[in-house]
Amino acid sequence: MSAGVFAVRAGPTLLKNLFNYLLNKKLESFSPQKTFLSLISTGDKYAVACRGSFAFEGSYFWTLKDTIDISFMNKFKNLPIMDKKEKIPANVVAQGSDAMIAFAAAPMRCGGCGAKVGATTVSRVLKTVRQRSSQQRRELSLNKSINSQTSFHGIGSFLQHFGSGKSMSSASETHEYFDADDAAVVPLPEKGGGCAIHTIDFFRSFISDPFVFGKIAAIHAMSDCHAMGAMTQNCLALAVVPYSAEEAITEDTLISMLSGASDVLTFDNCELVGGHTCEGAELALGFSVNGYIDDAAKLLRKNGGRIGDKIVITKPIGTGAIFAADMRAQSKSVFVEEALERMTQSSGPASRVAMSYIEENGNKGIHACTDITGFGLAGHLLEMLTANDADDQNDCIEAALDLNHIPFYKGAIDASKRGIYSSLQRENSRTRRAVINHTEAAQASPYLYPLIYDPQTAGGLLFFVSSDFCDEFIRELRKPENGGYACVIGELESHQKDKFEEEGVCMIGGGSKTSGKRIRINL
Repeated sequence: MSAGVFAVRAGPTLLKNLFNYLLNKKLESFSPQKTFLSLISTGDKYAVACRGSFAFEGSYFWTLKDTIDISFMNKFKNLPIMDKKEKIPANVVAQGSDAMIAFAAAPMRCGGCGAKVGATTVSRVLKTVRQRSSQQRRELSLNKSINSQTSFHGIGSFLQHFGSGKSMSSASETHEYFDADDAAVVPLPEKGGGCAIHTIDFFRSFISDPFVFGKIAAIHAMSDCHAMGAMTQNCLALAVVPYSAEEAITEDTLISMLSGASDVLTFDNCELVGGHTCEGAELALGFSVNGYIDDAAKLLRKNGGRIGDKIVITKPIGTGAIFAADMRAQSKSVFVEEALERMTQSSGPASRVAMSYIEENGNKGIHACTDITGFGLAGHLLEMLTANDADDQNDCIEAALDLNHIPFYKGAIDASKRGIYSSLQRENSRTRRAVINHTEAAQASPYLYPLIYDPQTAGGLLFFVSSDFCDEFIRELRKPENGGYACVIGELESHQKDKFEEEGVCMIGGGSKTSGKRIRINL
């Protein structure tokens, strides 16, 4: 028995004595074991055993040692599944019965985009608050209160920004809403020209390294601007650091987290100009990002896809499942490292490649774009498909996804085989009602198919690209300086509206819109 084993056995007594010392209580004594069995391998599956003054040798003792060692290491490898009846933490109990019910239903609550409120929940909230805002505007209009009308116009913009769990465009002068933008678009005064682009994102940490978390949070927050082809300019940070008795620990955590964020912000020419910090139960970080574009007509939007367009993505899918598995110690380190490598790559270069094509070719090549984040590939694709419905001049489209062409992280496939998914997966999966052949896909591909609903943190961009430009566009995106990754995962087809539109097959994050069956999975 090594000295390390004695140290481990002394641990409980040491812990008690630390508290006893701080509380001025009597310290407990610890008596180490005097006699013990020592097993020493000599190689060739042979070992020597000693206990007190007795010694033995042979292959039997090597087998005994190997069995003991494997049994000990398996305690770190094969962790017990969390029991839903496990004791609920005191801080959850303090929040009441609703919080306890939610905790019991899903004790492993995800961070990152997996911690977002689901699309259908946000849709119902948004619809209710919009109705309230509209009613108040009507009442104020009757009173001819111009100042108040202006105030509530601002609230309309806020509601759009809040609506999809991301950002939306500002309301027009007639207070009509357009749900096809990733960020709020605010026209600048005539003397300045162009448009300011505003977006915000915030979430809890899902990794223990504050420096890497800072990078991912900043990249994720900027992605709405990148999805619209805007240049990021500056941002404000909102940082939450865990409670600590030592000021130095708080300071070190903030330095690490904001330094990671600063590195990727600087790379994108986005300046961190200020922010707010506070203490809380968990590490969390968010950014309010301001961008700009000289000509609003060149903005990339969710609507605009055309029949025959290729569907292109710039990062693999599956970060939600990987980190849900990592929380349970069920994901290999190589899987986590692979995901982090992509998550810490900015979508800025890919966005700039797309905008260069628009500068040269107008809207003939890159027709639409969004970023793939909390609502998963299927959810954000569905938003783009239905965005066209707002304008009769757009094609009515649906998507044919080639499941075997979608790049899934190896760790995500492994997690799916284990039945491990993000806590947001369940609500995202409601999008399956818009999948034409859902039952067939679920049966034929039980591990890959569920991952199209997986929430992504710092995910890639999703483009609708003309087939004439697609090959050249892909080659450009695959250059190392532009992200080094892109692939075609499907194609847009003509959508024939049917009775399902009227029945409201699928409610998505844009409010009260219905989608109908818009996605077909090619197996």
